[in-house]
Amino acid sequence: MQNIRTSRLLLIPGITFLLFSCVSQKKFVAAKSDLTKENETLTSYESKLTSLDEQRAKKQQQNELADTVDLQIRKFINKTNSEIDTLIDKNKVLINGNLVSKDDLNRIMKAIASTKLASQLINKKILFLEDLIKTNMVVKLDQDVLFEPGSYKVAPAVIANIGKLFEPAAKEIDKFASKYQDFTLSLVISIKGYADATTINEGSSLYNNLKARLALSNSNPDAKELNKELSRARAEEVANLFKQYAKGRGDNGLYTKNIFYIYEGKGEQFPDPKITNYSMDDPRRRIVLLFWSIFPD
Repeated sequence: MQNIRTSRLLLIPGITFLLFSCVSQKKFVAAKSDLTKENETLTSYESKLTSLDEQRAKKQQQNELADTVDLQIRKFINKTNSEIDTLIDKNKVLINGNLVSKDDLNRIMKAIASTKLASQLINKKILFLEDLIKTNMVVKLDQDVLFEPGSYKVAPAVIANIGKLFEPAAKEIDKFASKYQDFTLSLVISIKGYADATTINEGSSLYNNLKARLALSNSNPDAKELNKELSRARAEEVANLFKQYAKGRGDNGLYTKNIFYIYEGKGEQFPDPKITNYSMDDPRRRIVLLFWSIFPD
């Protein structure tokens, strides 16, 4: 009789351990399944980033995206993909591992929580990037309106009404920034100046001014060099005018904070790749393109 009682007592811990093992195993299976789903979500983000990168490249080819912004977007995509790959690889170690202890279960639960948090942040950035890429970020300014022939300085009468040219872009910037107040944002203003292939007469005031800007004292610049410097001077002028305009708006917009200006002269290059019938002195070549971009720090 005593032996029977002893056997029953010995069976109870065994049954308890078996029940505990079954429950724990179910928890491990469920936890691994949850972590696998998080990895699948991360993988879907990589697909979205690939699509966004294709849209970026297309915009860049059409000259609808400033070079600096294009570089920022590519860096953002590469960095985000790297973050995703790191998360997925860490999670796979847990998913494929032989987890048996309570500590192992705690590790996988922490991985699920941290991955969900990271996934939410990545998703927010992707939504931001989607919105940015689909937004028109370029304003075409007619040089014939801004500059008199043979000049790269804007006339005072035009400066007095410069807000009419810049206000549409400023409103778009404010509108976009207001949607993403959770981010610390920086604004980049990029200016590209263009010129046609018209010859700038040697000895003219414009010729002498451009030569001085080029700092060529012992040689004469050719037409391409002169037109490139003319386009650069006009881009610089527009950048300076936008700086003054932005300061004048005061605290009207977040975009006046963390703002960077970049300008360059593209010379006789064609500003619009979609136009295939440019002539040498085509007025459609004499433009200044103002690009804006807001990006998370």
